[in-house]
Amino acid sequence: MFARAQSLTVRHIGRKRPALRSLDLEWEEGERLLLLGPSGAGKSTLALCLDGLIPHALDAHWESGTLTVGGRDTRAATLAELTRDVGVLFQDPETQLVMLETDDEIAFGLENLALGRDEMGERIAEARAATGLGPATPRRLDALSGGTKQRVALASLLAMRPRALVLDEPTANLDPIGAREVITAFAALALRRERSFLVIEHRLDPLLRFIDRVAVLGDEGHLAFTGDPEAIFMGRAGELDRLGVWQPELAELARILGADRMPRDVDEAAALLIDRWPRGAPVRSERRPPGRITVAARGVAHRYRGDDRDAVSGATLELHEAEISAIVGANGAGKSTLGLLLAGVLRPSRGTVDVSGDVAYVFQYPERGFLATTVRDEVRYAATIGRRIARDPDALLERFGLARLAEANPHSLSHGEKRRLSVASALVTSPTVLILDEPTFGQDLRNTRELVTILREERDRGTTVVLITHDLSLVAELADRAVAMADGAIGFVGSPAELFQRPDLARFGLALPPAASAFARARERDRTIPPLTGLDAARAALGAREAVRT
Repeated sequence: MFARAQSLTVRHIGRKRPALRSLDLEWEEGERLLLLGPSGAGKSTLALCLDGLIPHALDAHWESGTLTVGGRDTRAATLAELTRDVGVLFQDPETQLVMLETDDEIAFGLENLALGRDEMGERIAEARAATGLGPATPRRLDALSGGTKQRVALASLLAMRPRALVLDEPTANLDPIGAREVITAFAALALRRERSFLVIEHRLDPLLRFIDRVAVLGDEGHLAFTGDPEAIFMGRAGELDRLGVWQPELAELARILGADRMPRDVDEAAALLIDRWPRGAPVRSERRPPGRITVAARGVAHRYRGDDRDAVSGATLELHEAEISAIVGANGAGKSTLGLLLAGVLRPSRGTVDVSGDVAYVFQYPERGFLATTVRDEVRYAATIGRRIARDPDALLERFGLARLAEANPHSLSHGEKRRLSVASALVTSPTVLILDEPTFGQDLRNTRELVTILREERDRGTTVVLITHDLSLVAELADRAVAMADGAIGFVGSPAELFQRPDLARFGLALPPAASAFARARERDRTIPPLTGLDAARAALGAREAVRT
């Protein structure tokens, strides 16, 4: 046994409800454990407890129970002892890197162990090899992509040679290509069975081959159930759905097709489609006629002070009422800068942006926009600066699952709760144009579904909705139009289906979502398989076939 929580109850300072409540959970030596749960179930809190940050560095009320790691009670052990046993890789690599150069970053922890120069060199080389940081990797951290920065953070942990690693949403801030880099590094480590892994992640499909057991936390921060991946994702899908927990797309595809076993990768899913997809199922492609133009950008460029190149260059784009557009691309492609230009937050260095109506912008990091001291006052803040409140703030809090937190400080909320608060605050004035930067980041399935419903309602009300996102499954499900960027320029404008069929997706830092990838792989072998974009399209095609038959 590597770690064991027994009746563990932990409550964060200033919160009435415990983050973890009477948690009983075991993590075996060498086990690859996937930890799932709805937003606010205590997953990240458990990660902080495992490496000793709670209670040794972060204040929290340890109300009852014990947590042992490597046979030591985490409250009695020192933080230094615990960090030698457990390393934690967090969501945002920017918050974990402290040096200027790659090797210096990997060596930082080793210097604190007072290792000799020769051993440090050996460990740095070993960690770089394990995470794919070859000779071509730039020396300076500011020259690295998000995925490579996260691999440097992982290498820094591996160099310390901990017995276990906790990966807490390590791909959340990354584009699909960067996420693939990190997952590939994890897969190589997991196959060696040299250490224990606990993974908190919502991109589940790439992990399916490397997970031994799944543990699911309930809303109250207790263990709801546990089992092997097949038993959880195929046998208890209904319970996962009720909890609002993310599930693998490939497992859902198998259930749609009536299969009783879960494909563990895209190739197995493609074979399942070839075997089970009903030939002749109609595929409908409905396009909404564009409404009036609400935002028009003409040859827009912007360069940040001190930079030697434009963040956005020559962007021309029209946005329409009653339409959802998705701006996609790699980290650093200029997506957020373009969104800020469209919203009028940034002034273009060249070109023009014309807007009809008012614009609300939801920032990628919501806390940067919080101006009130309570959640309720944050939603009502627009009224204090003279803007018209068009919707009931309390009703919005209820709908976004924030009513119980109305008196909490916005900065004390979880990542997912902050995101929902920022969207509710934007909607309270019923803007003409709503721009959301990474709106599903940190959200569980339940809250993502609610957000999708709300954004569809906004579109039907005539609102122009713009999503800036890495989540191509969301794009497939929700967007009417996709705008793909690379190196500050718009390289594609069209439907998600047209984007997904392009052979140069990687140019935009994109990769097909799992279900779309399975359909594409199956179509390579059997042209009667349609090139569908995702699960919603598959359900619609099968539903249309049933309607025709009846």
